Amino acid sequence: MKLQKTIQMKTKILLFLFVCSFGFAQSHKATIENVKEDDFHKIFISPEVRSASKDNLDYFRILDKSQKEVPFVVFTNSNRNASLYQKLEILNKFSINDSISTFIINNYNAKYNGEIAIVISNSEISKNITITGSNDEKEWFGLVSNQLLSNLNNENGTSVEKIISFPSNNYKFLKIVFNDKKSLPINVLDIGYYKGEQKAIETTVLKDFNYKISVDKKNKKTIITFLSDNFQKVDGISFQIATKLFSRNAKILIEKTRTIKRQTKNYKEEVANFLLNSNTSNSFQLNGFFEKEFTIEIENQDNQPLNLSKIKVLQNSLYVILDLKTNEKYEVVIDSTLSKPQYDIANFAFNSKDYPKATISNLTKIESAKENASEKPFWQSKAFMWICILFGIAIIGYFAMGLLKDMKKE
Repeated sequence: MKLQKTIQMKTKILLFLFVCSFGFAQSHKATIENVKEDDFHKIFISPEVRSASKDNLDYFRILDKSQKEVPFVVFTNSNRNASLYQKLEILNKFSINDSISTFIINNYNAKYNGEIAIVISNSEISKNITITGSNDEKEWFGLVSNQLLSNLNNENGTSVEKIISFPSNNYKFLKIVFNDKKSLPINVLDIGYYKGEQKAIETTVLKDFNYKISVDKKNKKTIITFLSDNFQKVDGISFQIATKLFSRNAKILIEKTRTIKRQTKNYKEEVANFLLNSNTSNSFQLNGFFEKEFTIEIENQDNQPLNLSKIKVLQNSLYVILDLKTNEKYEVVIDSTLSKPQYDIANFAFNSKDYPKATISNLTKIESAKENASEKPFWQSKAFMWICILFGIAIIGYFAMGLLKDMKKE
């Protein structure tokens, strides 16, 4: 019994030392400026901050001069007016096991509208959907082909709403087909649309992305490769096209790796597809992905490549709202060891009031801070850090050997 307790105690000590020795987080710091009055302020979360936090504000904190957390609530300008929402009548729905789930809806009142809203119960599953239109429920014409629906888990509720864009049309009926071949069906709670004028989703252009256009003549495709120095959240793409008349299918691909029989292989995963058409704005809202490199392939068929004047990579704007004081100094900390904060302020609704704006400035990666080694105290030097690491390894080795001996005795 004593031997078993000794082993348990040494195991806990070993785990603790391991975490202490190797649990350093890559952190960033910044300051908050332009606090001009004692009031709630709105602070824009820039693409640089979102990139540093891996687009996860669970790692994001705001501290006052006493290093106490300042509560905040996350706010986006993409919220839609619920009074404008109109349900669409589901005329028929059916499933074929391990194949498809189909919904046929009455689109008469929503004709000419270029998008629908699908409300889905939370799920970790991603789905590909196809949408077609018809005037007689017999002959169907394509609108959306094999579009990926992902990120179907809403942390603040039990369902998520996905907006699906497609070319404006006057079809009386729409057919929405979910591909169930790779996973179980998902629970579709409602299908509708937003009537009348809507406030456009506020976006930010990601200027860090550069792109290169090439033509694959053999496969009749235009290949556009996007590259950034850092990972960024991509929520949309917008094209300016000088060609007069066109209708081309396009898709977005990202590089992935997978291990099969101990061999790592690279492959391309399709994360979105859309139709470039001379009758539409050719600006597309995506489900969002976090990458620093991706590719767009445009199907040219037997046509000449499109004359692409300009392409913008977009990110949905994100803000935090919090109560600030003019005589206080505030610091932003990004630390991947932190978990989601639980603030009372999250239980209160904030509208689009014109709050005073403060800014996040001087974002710095702590590990990359360049300081003169001779001016730093010894405990901040690299030599001290390596002494601690080696000491930690020696202690871990000592306890590990003792643990192995105790286990042999048992």
